[in-house]
Amino acid sequence: MTAMLGDLVSGDELRVVNAHRAKLVDEKTITATSAKALQMKREAEEQDGWELAKANKRSVRMQRAKPEDRQLEDDVWNLFYRMGFKEMNADRNLMLTGKDGSSRRQLDVFAKDDETVFIVECTHSRDISAKSIKGLLDKIEAVREDVIAAVRAKYGRDSKLKVKLAIATRNVEVRTADRERAAAAKIPIITEADLEYFQRLTTILKAAARYQFLGRYLRDEKVEGLRTSLPATRGRVGGTTFYSFLISPHELLRIAYISHMGRTSNDDLETYQRMVKPARLKSIGAFIDEGGTFPTNIVINIKREGLRFDVKDKFGETATGTLELPGQYGCAWVIDGQHRLYGYAYAGRDADEDRSVVSVLAYENLPGRAEIEMFVDINTQQVKVARNLVNELISNLNIEDEDPRKRLEAICARAVLNMGSDKASPLKNRIITIGSEKTSWKCLTLTSLVDGIEGNNLVGTVQRPSGRNGEPVLKPGPLGHLSAKPADFIRRSQKCLQLFFALFADGASDHWALGDAKGGYLCTNLGLRALLVLLRKLIGFVERDGTRAESLSPEELIELLDPYVQPVIQFFARASASEVAYFRNRGSSLTSVDQNAMQMMAIVASARPDFDLPEIKKYLDSQDAAGTELARNMILEIHKILYDDVVATLKAHYGEVRDAWWITGVPKQVRIDCDVRYNTEGDTSRDRWQSLNLIDYSQIVVYERNWELFKDRYNFYGKGAKAKLARWIGRISRLRNITTHVEKGPLSRDQVVYVKDVYALVKRHIETGELVDGKTQLLFDEPSEQGEGE
Repeated sequence: MTAMLGDLVSGDELRVVNAHRAKLVDEKTITATSAKALQMKREAEEQDGWELAKANKRSVRMQRAKPEDRQLEDDVWNLFYRMGFKEMNADRNLMLTGKDGSSRRQLDVFAKDDETVFIVECTHSRDISAKSIKGLLDKIEAVREDVIAAVRAKYGRDSKLKVKLAIATRNVEVRTADRERAAAAKIPIITEADLEYFQRLTTILKAAARYQFLGRYLRDEKVEGLRTSLPATRGRVGGTTFYSFLISPHELLRIAYISHMGRTSNDDLETYQRMVKPARLKSIGAFIDEGGTFPTNIVINIKREGLRFDVKDKFGETATGTLELPGQYGCAWVIDGQHRLYGYAYAGRDADEDRSVVSVLAYENLPGRAEIEMFVDINTQQVKVARNLVNELISNLNIEDEDPRKRLEAICARAVLNMGSDKASPLKNRIITIGSEKTSWKCLTLTSLVDGIEGNNLVGTVQRPSGRNGEPVLKPGPLGHLSAKPADFIRRSQKCLQLFFALFADGASDHWALGDAKGGYLCTNLGLRALLVLLRKLIGFVERDGTRAESLSPEELIELLDPYVQPVIQFFARASASEVAYFRNRGSSLTSVDQNAMQMMAIVASARPDFDLPEIKKYLDSQDAAGTELARNMILEIHKILYDDVVATLKAHYGEVRDAWWITGVPKQVRIDCDVRYNTEGDTSRDRWQSLNLIDYSQIVVYERNWELFKDRYNFYGKGAKAKLARWIGRISRLRNITTHVEKGPLSRDQVVYVKDVYALVKRHIETGELVDGKTQLLFDEPSEQGEGE
């Protein structure tokens, strides 16, 4: 006897099945002869977990979420359908009858296209956890021969179909032993990250995403139905062999592969390509349908040695003949021209009838480094490559570079990228990579985090040994590794950083989840940069007793730092909007990052007196608590003097009829903001202009021709643009925010002196009316930016 497969569906039947399996819920309709009976049936169904979807007079449609195991099977099935597989199982009841004629085994997903058959077994966990897949591996090994025999029986021995068995998982951390066994048996494991990636890719590449999928999971495996022979020219340049030929774009699509920078579950150290853009593909598809052609080459790298080339004629180093392309998915990596090639997936023409050809320049087994360098060279000549993309390339290109500087940068970049995809990372899905869009949640950039890690020497430093001919070496930092292996550096630094950031993600979870939305700070570029400075300072502190951070395990190091981190965590867990704004509003410069880190360290020192770093003591000593209270009272009086003077001056100049002074002399946006505050406060006993903020006067006095009315009393700086001559009002306003919010800490002594100087000038020239000469600089010493919110 021979093995047999159960019934499969194709064509219109396949579309009908997909309409059902693509839904996230089960549905059913219940009917009854009376409203009362219908209500009773509905209540009975609701007791069983069903929910109302739609109500009619004599029937209701109910729905219920699919069981998680079936949802995974349907998601996998739907992916294969969307990728263009033409024959599939209709439901979960596809049975395989063994060659003995009696054994029967159920198969979860069966999908066939012209060259391949995929059979996928699925397993899941309710929550992310380690789980053995030994049972599935045993099942696959047991049915493999029967599956192949059944496929040959159904489609014929001459069909040349490639049969692949795989496992799909969701929320499963596959054990190392199982993963190694699966790899040895060439059984790919398709994770939920892979499913998400390829589901997204099908929306971009349509059915052509199938070849990306097959290129991933059938890499290095021969597929007889893919072999293609065509006329070509062979040449050599710089020791590298290349071929030039014309080919059907549909033939090339089958073996082409683009290594995207989007997130997948694989660590592909040769990834470099930008995600293709659907809008551009659509326009190219329309161009093709209108008869458009492309005069330039698509550049590919055929990643195989010893290509078969039958020479017909020779011309020196050049030869013409017949080239046989490998029968392997993913063997032709696209270096340049991905949009031109994949535009054919958007064209309306039928692949079997299309006679289009594209011009191809194909390199033979170009090394990965040279391939990436060629990509950068081509694209930097055409369009500037984004810094984030360059960093992603660096993380691959330089990981084993002999230059320790390049190696360090690559290690930092790879550690950050890994944190963006690791399930256990508090930064998972929050780092913007090429092909992803920025949101308040996904707001972190690779460039900023790499700069922060490198700038604080956390992973390592490059040092030149003593001696005239000494070569620079990479010395491990506190998060580095004592070995010289980049993989060890990456693994340890990533683990340390994830554990450190997890303290904040878990302890101040609501704040962490905000990202850069209103009220968020920690999980932003600037917030993490400040935390990296804090981490460096804390490590330096705990190492004072001789402890060496690099000799500790990541868990031991973070456990040592945890007591000193907790005060900062608790501060942000309870922080008000104004307290968070104090950190956010300082600015984006490195100086501002350092100031915010210093403020965090001050929070630690206030809760942990043993945290006595000299710079913290100096910072705290520079604060003037008593002077801050005095400055607060001075600023309140400055505000009152400015209000009285500005209102009186505008009324005298523009008149009070129908509030002409208010309409004509005050900028529109200031009036709008003031009206909002006035209406919000709801105090009708006050005039609306009594809701002016101190900062508003800096705009009013320089508005249009108003400066002529105020310059003889408000110009404390001498010469310069009028906006800059009134900047003291803005600085006093920012200092007022500190003096009226105790959580922002006291002013520094320099800031208190500045307030006193401004107060004296306001009393003398604005309140009493003594004119300034406009040439003499009366205000010299400005406060440092520390704590001002700039």
